[in-house]
Formats: sequence, C-alpha cells, structure tokens
Amino acid sequence: MPDEPAPVGGLVGRAARTKRPSNPGEDERAPQGALGALASRTLASQEAHRRELLEAIRTPIITTSLNGRITSFNAAAVALFGSPARLYGRGIRDVLPFVSEPQDPASGDAQGRLADATGRTVDLEISRTVMQESADQGYAVYVVHDISRHAEVNRLREQLLYSVAHELRGPLMVLDNALEILDTEYGTLSDADHAHVMGTARRTARRMRTLMEDLLSAGAIQSGHFVVAPRKTAVHSIIADALEIVGPAIEARGQRLEIEVRDDAPQVLADQRYARQVLTNLLANASKYSPEESKIRIVARAAPANMVRISVEDQGPGIAPEQQAGLFERFYRVRADADAPGVGLGLAIAKGIVEAHSGNIGIDSQLGSGTSVWFTLPNAARLS
Repeated sequence: MPDEPAPVGGLVGRAARTKRPSNPGEDERAPQGALGALASRTLASQEAHRRELLEAIRTPIITTSLNGRITSFNAAAVALFGSPARLYGRGIRDVLPFVSEPQDPASGDAQGRLADATGRTVDLEISRTVMQESADQGYAVYVVHDISRHAEVNRLREQLLYSVAHELRGPLMVLDNALEILDTEYGTLSDADHAHVMGTARRTARRMRTLMEDLLSAGAIQSGHFVVAPRKTAVHSIIADALEIVGPAIEARGQRLEIEVRDDAPQVLADQRYARQVLTNLLANASKYSPEESKIRIVARAAPANMVRISVEDQGPGIAPEQQAGLFERFYRVRADADAPGVGLGLAIAKGIVEAHSGNIGIDSQLGSGTSVWFTLPNAARLS
C-alpha cells in the first residue's frame, strides 16, 4: 500500500485528507470554504483588536462613512459628548459643526468651541484623515484634541498684556504732565503748587512700582521660583510700609483708617518686603471697592497654631458667595468697571506670598455688609 502524503497543518491540511467526494468540484470547494472561514475569523480577530486599541486611547476618536455619517467612536468620545445616542448615525457636522465633511477638499484640521457632556465650554482641535478604499468606498477618522488649557493660557496672556498697557497708560500720562509743568512753569510755581506736582508724581511712581512688583511676583510664583526670607518683623512696620504706598489713595477718597494691633501680636516672622506687598494689595482693594468717606480697619491679633491674623475690613458692597470662590485666582475680578483699575493679580499674588510663609488667606463677606480679607503669618513672639 503506497504511503499517504505528509499531513498539511491547520484547516487546509484536514480538508486535504478527507475522502474525495463523488460530486466533481466539491473537492475544490471544501478547501476554499475552510479558507474563507479562517479568513473570516482572522478579520473578526483583527477587528476586535482594533476596537480594543481604539477604546484604550484616551483621545476622542470618531469614524464616519464617506457621506459623513458617524459609524463608530471610542469611550473617550462618549465621555466628551455624553452618550452613544448623541453620536451614532448622526452627521459629523451635527456633532462638530466647525469641521469639514469627509469629501470636502478643504483642510482636514479645524478648531472650535462647544459644550461638553457636563455643560463646560471646551476648546477643541480636530484633525481629519480620509481612508479612500475605492471611488465610493472608504471612511474618515476624526481625532479630537481638547486644547482648553492652551487656549486659556493664550486668553490670559492677551488679557494680561491689555490690562498692563491700560494700567500703565494712566500713570505715564500723569508723570508726563507733571514733568511738563515742572519744565515750563517751574519758575512761576509757588511752594504749594510745586509740592502738589511733586506729590502727584511720587504717588504715580509708587503705583507703577506696585504694578511691576505684582508682575514680577506673579511670574515667580507661577514658575515655582518664589522664595521668601522671613525674619522677626514688627506688624506696625509692615503697616507703615503699606500705607506709604496706598495711604495717599485712601486719603484722596476721604476714607478713614483705623489700626488696631493687639498686644499679643506685636511681631511676625515674615519677609517684610513681601508682607508689605500683601497688605498693600488688600488695602488697595478695600479703598477701590468702598464708598468715599467710608471706614477701613486694619486689625492684627493672635491666632491659633502660633500665628498672627491680619485683617483688612471695609464698608463696601460685599461679595456674593458664588463669586468668592474665584477671588484668589489670577485675573479674576468681581468688578471690571472703569473706576476700579487693576489687572486681577493682587489676591492671587497675596495668596502665593502668604502660603510661602506657611500661612493662610481667606475672606469673610456678605452682600451689603462689607468685606474682611485676612491672612496669617507666624507669630514671632510666641515662636521665640
């Protein structure tokens, strides 16, 4: 009996060893059917693997037919838009109105804003890739990138540049006028007029110095390079330094200042330059947002955990609870009207400085009842 042929592996081998069928041609269809089943299983396995990869990607991905109907998407896309029902079968421009259709010859990249599943407005950048298998067969892939943080940084940068330019324009005009008066009318000015012009110039220069200090401190705090050098400092010295800068503005508005430094809080452990900057910002806000001829109080007293609490209390309109949460964020302003200048950095800088001293900062305010902003510094008297 002749030897049987060597076995052939897999489904094809098993088909080759079966008895030859009586129906001509059936021996050809059997291997082809086995190959087709193997190919189907391979394609199914590849499709399952593709879907696993798609689901593992944290970037939202949406695929569409060539006519722009959404055919598939991953979990990240569902998280962005809320539910599969908001995606499947819909037109891509119904979901992302600022993108181009798959067969649109325009650029496949687009940017736009929309509300996500939580209602938060997000900035998106979309890249489109069209996979053309034949003249009428293919699909498009839309990859969605959330660029909200980058867009917010750009908006804040533009806002800062505008605010700084606006803040510097006024003082520079005042200084220019003062210099012109001194240049053209110096010989005719009385002592009182001369003192008035010089006082105006000095106050304006202090205002510009405060702005520059705020910008430098904000940059150092944001970059993580902010360093303080604390030492024993009298609270009265910090108050005096702050009033040298902001006192004239308080007087110009006819506001009364009360200072109360209690006996249990005479000294703090602080970098005097930066502690003065914190108090200056708080006093400037109290003056700006309070009525003319109102009262502003500075109170320093001992606080728990060997700290001193310094508060600035005003008789302004107060701040609504829903607005208080953002007060210590950069560029946040409760009011943005023309009579309240500023770039929205003061409280954010104060927070960074106070925390660098291992202190805390907070606010107590109610609409119609004024505002008290307070911060704590280590109590040098108790620590010694």
